[in-house]
Amino acid sequence: MKNAGVDAFLVPSQDPHFSEYVATCYERRAWVSNFTGSAGTALVTRDEALLWTDGRYFLQAEKELGEEWTLMRGGQPGVPEPKAWLRDSMPKNSKVGVDANVHSLNEARALRAALEAVGSSLVCVETNPVDEAWGADRPEKPTAPLRLHAAEHAGKSVEDKLAEVRERLKKNDADYLVVSPLDEVAWLFNVRGGDAECNPVAIAYGLVGTSDATLYVDERKVSDDVRARLVTAGKKRKTAADDADAADAKPPRSAIKEGVSPIPLAKAVKNEAELKGMLEAHLRDGVAMASFWCWLDAEAAAGRTHDEHEIGTVVSGFRAKQAGFIEESFATIAGEGPHGAIIHYRASKATARDVTPDSLLLCDSGGQYDCGTTDVTRTHHTGTPTAFQKEAYTRVLQGHIGLSTAVFPIETSGFVLDAFARRSLWQAGLDYRHGTGHGVGAALNVHEGPQSISPRFGNPTGLLPGMILSNEPGYYEDGGFGIRIENLLVVKEAPTSHTFGDKKYLMFEPLTFIPIQKKLIDWSLMSGAEVKWLNEYHARVWELVSPRVEDEDVKAWLREATNPVEVKVTVVG
Repeated sequence: MKNAGVDAFLVPSQDPHFSEYVATCYERRAWVSNFTGSAGTALVTRDEALLWTDGRYFLQAEKELGEEWTLMRGGQPGVPEPKAWLRDSMPKNSKVGVDANVHSLNEARALRAALEAVGSSLVCVETNPVDEAWGADRPEKPTAPLRLHAAEHAGKSVEDKLAEVRERLKKNDADYLVVSPLDEVAWLFNVRGGDAECNPVAIAYGLVGTSDATLYVDERKVSDDVRARLVTAGKKRKTAADDADAADAKPPRSAIKEGVSPIPLAKAVKNEAELKGMLEAHLRDGVAMASFWCWLDAEAAAGRTHDEHEIGTVVSGFRAKQAGFIEESFATIAGEGPHGAIIHYRASKATARDVTPDSLLLCDSGGQYDCGTTDVTRTHHTGTPTAFQKEAYTRVLQGHIGLSTAVFPIETSGFVLDAFARRSLWQAGLDYRHGTGHGVGAALNVHEGPQSISPRFGNPTGLLPGMILSNEPGYYEDGGFGIRIENLLVVKEAPTSHTFGDKKYLMFEPLTFIPIQKKLIDWSLMSGAEVKWLNEYHARVWELVSPRVEDEDVKAWLREATNPVEVKVTVVG
């Protein structure tokens, strides 16, 4: 900072492609703060160090940050955003440094305006101070090979995708589109990579013109079959050892036209081949997770104990036995007891708690398969749950069912649906500090936009048929336990008896087929319709997954886990 002549320096989580999960060489915020969550912003001044993150990571940040750091609990009353803190707390004439490669244009404009309003300034540094401090220990940029994404799973050729992009260029009177987000590059060129842990993407850029298209990528990543396919599709391929050299020349400022890329929405609306691949991935996942839960129950019954770190290894091992498995879609979150309340907890050998024959375990995990991406959470008790654990679990399940059964007009924004998942929790004065649903890529990143379901009004993206979202309400008792139930859902057209205003209506169908533990349910809270939904869901799990299960012990466990429940409803009146 002193060398750069700045009084403060912002360190965001993202890389130059604004990825959520970044290659290790871009983990600057984690290196400088020791906070390993996927979302957060660090600010270092001459005498202070602050870390902003959201409610998913408060407990994790408390554990990982050193004494010299101040945790700023983003979104909580009285906690300013970084730019407001800089505006109100830094002395006049302060210089705030940023690395322009990892901040958006809108973010930089807003920060500059806030600083200039109080006589301070924004400085784009030539060299990132974190890189200078990191020095020779900073990892090299990854060189994992590119691989072709099969046509049977992509559903659209590169040529067709480029044609759609060019139509949007024409409508917007533009000559070129710069493609920077790594999952967009992968989707557009029907390739996958391995440069970011658990995300099948490669560090690359794309440039789409009205009559040509160029993929900028490290030459070492390009195999002969990938090269031949790109040439066949009519793409230029320019390579560079450093992805920062992606552009041959900077166009004049007047030639840059700002706007919304057409790729995120096109990628979010899955075609039939992508949906077929996603379903296949989830059925394979159903076998893997049935095998895991069967194993865990057997281990608990035998009185054996395993720590959270071992649990993650076992989960990955069962997935690895499935055809087409490539890697996890994120590091398994296996949280026993109080660790389950750390929303994005990641176990290590040093911190792992034991999962005993009387534990409440939250397990959030997923897989990357050749045909699709999975993400599922189940909360499971190996012994006897408390009354409050059962109440909390049941209210989370009711929220899960409430969202799963929602019918809504086409292009409804996700935030409109969020209350469906929270209603039962709210009735008991309970809630959770995270969104209810995120988009999921087809054999791509486990988190994708632009669609989401959350209480935040800032995302107006309307839901459309073919979109995939997670449904994951939860409850977290700090220092006690955590509960989350998550399925992936696909948006479909709903068969309604009326079509008011000639408008189509939508509904959700599940992609995830894994039993929901019945032991944790307080049946006195469940309505007849909710019990019916659970029985019908479990019937589909049995129908779709059991024919794929070869192990007789797992099949017997699955039969018991999906057996229908009869609940007598007492009518008072």
